[in-house]
Amino acid sequence: MCRKRPYNTKITDGHSQELRKYLAMKPQSQETYYDIRWGRHILLTIAAILLIPYLVRISGLDYSVAHAFYDGQSWLIEARQPILRFLFYILPKWLLVTFASCMLILLALSFCVKGLRRFRSRRQLFIVLCAALVPLIVGAGKKLTNIYCPYQLEEFGGSFKEGPIFDFISAKSAACFPAGHASGGFALLFLVPLAKPGKQRNTALIFALIAGWVMGGFQMLNGRHFLSHTIVTMLLAWIIVVAAHYLIIGQSQENRGLKRKK
Repeated sequence: MCRKRPYNTKITDGHSQELRKYLAMKPQSQETYYDIRWGRHILLTIAAILLIPYLVRISGLDYSVAHAFYDGQSWLIEARQPILRFLFYILPKWLLVTFASCMLILLALSFCVKGLRRFRSRRQLFIVLCAALVPLIVGAGKKLTNIYCPYQLEEFGGSFKEGPIFDFISAKSAACFPAGHASGGFALLFLVPLAKPGKQRNTALIFALIAGWVMGGFQMLNGRHFLSHTIVTMLLAWIIVVAAHYLIIGQSQENRGLKRKK
């Protein structure tokens, strides 16, 4: 007759060395561990944002992708085509603005309407800030970088020559980098840290990426953006989401109110 092994909460030999060290940490040490991990995550993403434009320029990937959508006379999709413009430009933007506005109104009313107090939370504040900050920061970046859209360049029927990757000095009217329209879709990446780990989180990630790439892809098909513009917008949105989540919600899942309980 087999003898049952008593339940043991000790770490088995199958656990990694890193897990052993983590479980042995004091609360303060755990906070430092999270600080380092999140900081490293943000730094790596920033490095990718700075490197991608140069790598794409050297490899010619942007132009190769853009030429696939341009036949020498016109782009695959006409930017002013009424139905497509409504479905992929006006409607998504309207839905996202409406959603963000509703979240902001609920947060504001939660301070004066008793029945809406459940919306007075760090979670709600996080959603509102991400929905607002991602498009605002991307929009500000477009005004600073002075990078032309594909349709504005001579190679694609425009009247401008390609300039430096980042030109903060020249007085130009270029405002195409990063991709502004896609920022609304990628702002939905805030759903990822709010979702439960596993299937729910993967679903949230896929949904946000589809939204961002559909909006960004439409602008690529009509010559408004290069591939690298959309990639950088995606990474920039992720940095904003990660930083906002860390600063507002932190690692504790018990921080449900705007004021921490003492």
